[in-house]
Amino acid sequence: MMRIGTLIATLWLIACSGETVTTAAAEEEVRNPLDFRRTTLIVRDIEASLALYRDALGMTVAYDEELTSPGLSTRFGADGVNRSRLVLLKANDDYIGMLGLWQFLDQTEADRSAPDPADFTPGDIVLLFNTQTLEETFARAATAPGVSVIGEPKERRYPSPAGDIVVMVSMLTDNDGHTIELNQLLEDPRRD
Repeated sequence: MMRIGTLIATLWLIACSGETVTTAAAEEEVRNPLDFRRTTLIVRDIEASLALYRDALGMTVAYDEELTSPGLSTRFGADGVNRSRLVLLKANDDYIGMLGLWQFLDQTEADRSAPDPADFTPGDIVLLFNTQTLEETFARAATAPGVSVIGEPKERRYPSPAGDIVVMVSMLTDNDGHTIELNQLLEDPRRD
């Protein structure tokens, strides 16, 4: 892979020689295999958050669904099911730079004050990265100094009107406790 300095020098030489280079070709040379897709905010009141990010700031809702999944701890719901609502907002792009708002609908005040390390509480932030090489990327990340694994890669389905969005999802925390989701998109019927 060409280094940035080499790429700049090459582009300058080509520009001076009168040849043209497409931006896409130049960008492909420096493309990183990891996309920073989204920052997800764990919120107490998703409607209040939407009043700011959607209504006041003008972001557009790209996804809004209620999700159910097995609870990460026994404190969620007597039936062991964790209900949540996930809203994804976009500014100019519907793939990168998105903002997620995630509210756990069954969470109680006790859950918020005494969180299990695997639980999310209002005020938490999740950084979401997408890669086409999840198995290798996860293995490297899981062995980095100070990293803790919350969950190894497993399939997760997100409902959408066009059909389920299928993603392999893994969760880690970095050495400062920030939560990182590494995922690999397997199927998105909205894009097919």
